[in-house]
Amino acid sequence: MTDPAGASLGPLPRTHALIADDISRHLERLIVTGELSPGAPLPPERVLAQTLGVSRNALREALTRLAGLGLIERRQGSANRIARRVPLSATLAARMNEVSAEFRNAAEFRAVIEPQLVRLAAARVDRSQLEALRELLESGGENDAEGSAALDIAFHTAVAQATGNPLLAALGELTASWTVAARLYSHLDADGRRLSHDGHARILAALAAGDPDAAEYAMRIHLAEIRQLIESAGSSGADAADDA
Repeated sequence: MTDPAGASLGPLPRTHALIADDISRHLERLIVTGELSPGAPLPPERVLAQTLGVSRNALREALTRLAGLGLIERRQGSANRIARRVPLSATLAARMNEVSAEFRNAAEFRAVIEPQLVRLAAARVDRSQLEALRELLESGGENDAEGSAALDIAFHTAVAQATGNPLLAALGELTASWTVAARLYSHLDADGRRLSHDGHARILAALAAGDPDAAEYAMRIHLAEIRQLIESAGSSGADAADDA
């Protein structure tokens, strides 16, 4: 089903987590990636539950969580709406301890998939794709967290597309969609955004040189740096919570 904002809401991707967790993560991904437009109404709960294939109780629990994070607005007697201004920075910072396992899973997933994608891309990328990647890199100077994270997703998705394999390109898009929260968290401050930009610059240089070994190495270093940044931020957040 497509909602009034134009995003595909269902069916719900299932994991081994509690169903309310899966619902909240699924809707959060659609919100933070802009697939659900700010201010857009959600379908009635009955319709949304049917679309996702879940119970209304599980849906209500997930919507309550999202409302608490400031991602949706719930008003008595009117439709639930996507927040007009999604407070990503505060939302993700507050959730760091809660989703630390999710972040580790995302980092591990990316470390397995993306070095092989960029290795193939280095052997197959064409001039127009290199130019598109260069434009994305040059657009990433002084963006805020949301803008920088969006460019990060676009860059890595473009790398996957440069493999010339539509199945791998689709896998790259899935990788991006499954790791949105971790990506956003790594872009919360200027140091993280700069680290991402510098990593992309090294990857692009290796792609431009047509060097698969260098491209794979640059991607592995980039992902390791981002993982370390997130883990360090998580440790700092936990220490601050203990001191509070």
